[in-house]
Amino acid sequence: METTEQAVRAAEPRQRRVGTFTLGIVLVIAGAGMLASMFYPRFQPEWLLKASPCILILLGIETLLSARGGGRVKYDWLGMFLCFILTGAALCMYIAAWWLVSGDFGANMTNASRWANEDVYEMTYGRFNGADSHTMHLEAGDTLRSEIYTYSGRLEVEISDDDGNTLLEGSAPNGVREIEITRTGDYTILVWGSRTSGGFSFVRVPADDALPPEETSPAPEPYSETAPEAEKTT
Repeated sequence: METTEQAVRAAEPRQRRVGTFTLGIVLVIAGAGMLASMFYPRFQPEWLLKASPCILILLGIETLLSARGGGRVKYDWLGMFLCFILTGAALCMYIAAWWLVSGDFGANMTNASRWANEDVYEMTYGRFNGADSHTMHLEAGDTLRSEIYTYSGRLEVEISDDDGNTLLEGSAPNGVREIEITRTGDYTILVWGSRTSGGFSFVRVPADDALPPEETSPAPEPYSETAPEAEKTT
C-alpha cells in the first residue's frame, strides 16, 4: 500500500510555490550588483533601484507561465505572502528610485547662483539635480569656451543649434574646452545634473578676440653714417 502511494506521489508533477523563481532571480541580481559596487567604484547601485519594476514583470511572467503549464504552482498562504513581500519590495525600491531621479521632491538646486546673458552662461551650486538651459546667439567664427568643475555627482551637457544639429553631447569632464562656431545662429546649451556639486561657465569669444593680438612697435629710424650738423666742426 505504501509503495503504491509513493509511486503515485512520484508520478505527480512537482509543485512549487509561486514567487520562488522570481525571488531567486532578484537575489542573484542584487548580490551581483553589490559585488560589482565593491570592486568597480564607478558602478552606480542606483541602477538596481531603477530596475525595481522588473520584479513585478518577472513575478507576472512566472505566474502566467506556471498557470499555462498545468497548474504546477502552489498557491498557499506562504506563496501569497512571498508575492506580497516581492510586490512591497518593488514598490519601495521604485519610490526610492523616483526620489533619486526627481531630487528632493522638486527642489533641483541648493546653494546655487546663476548668471546668463547674450555672452555668458554660468552657474555654481552646492547641489544640482535636474536640468537647466540657456540660448545664446553666436556668429560664425566665434568660439564658445566652456569651463567645468565637478566635485561630486555627474554633469551632462548638450549644445545644439536652431536646426537641431548637436555640437556637443554627453558627460562633461572637468577642464576647459573650446568649440568653434561655423554658422551664425541661436545655440541652446542644456545641462543636466545628477546630485552634482561644482559649477560651469560658457563664454562667447568673438571672432576678433579669438585671434592673438598683433605686436606693433615703432618703425626703426634709418641708419646714417653722416654726423648731425650740430656735431660737425670746422
